[in-house]
Amino acid sequence: MTYQELQTYCAGFGLNLSDGQIEKLRRYCALLQEWNEKMNLTSIVEESAVIEKHFLDSLLVAKNFDFSNRKVADVGSGAGFPGAVIALAFPNAKVTLIDATKKKFAFLEEVKKQLNLENLAFLQGRVEELSAYRESFDCVISRGFASLRVFAEVGAPLLYVTGTLIAMKGRSGEEELADAANILAKLHLRLRNTQEDELPNKDKRLCYFFAKDDHTSKKFPRRWDEIQRVKI
Repeated sequence: MTYQELQTYCAGFGLNLSDGQIEKLRRYCALLQEWNEKMNLTSIVEESAVIEKHFLDSLLVAKNFDFSNRKVADVGSGAGFPGAVIALAFPNAKVTLIDATKKKFAFLEEVKKQLNLENLAFLQGRVEELSAYRESFDCVISRGFASLRVFAEVGAPLLYVTGTLIAMKGRSGEEELADAANILAKLHLRLRNTQEDELPNKDKRLCYFFAKDDHTSKKFPRRWDEIQRVKI
């Protein structure tokens, strides 16, 4: 995929990326390739693949959700996908990247600086321990961080009531949704919409949008080992 194809594809669902934003994506890709030689950020480094599997994949969610003027948390952001790309595409959003791995933030700080992403912030720590940020965000999103039931338990407490939890999944999405049914109910998360996509390379993408209908019980999230070990 080329940058022009990305621009055209996004315009097709109403997301108009300016030439300036496309140039920032070019720089992002160059930084990713440069820093990936120093640390393991991603196995996808060829430019056309980065455009399709990282940039486009991060932006598909905008088909059904407008991030403008939202406070967004990206859990397990890794190299900044989807959060940093969302911050680039939606300058009026306030995006916080959450990750337990401190060393990746050195790369993301450089992305923020060189792309002038003033609406991008970083929070290093284990997401299940961030009690100070309880009910602080309009939207909590994740791509590839954990199974849906695990992401829901650590993500829901960060959301305002009426906020939106967005789980970006691949082919395992339907199985994960069924597996998470009990915990979703206990977290007052209601499936509002399901978005199905296919990348140009035919990879399947499923995106689940959940509305938070009530406050999360203080017993959630549990300790990480318990979340992993004891299924609700």
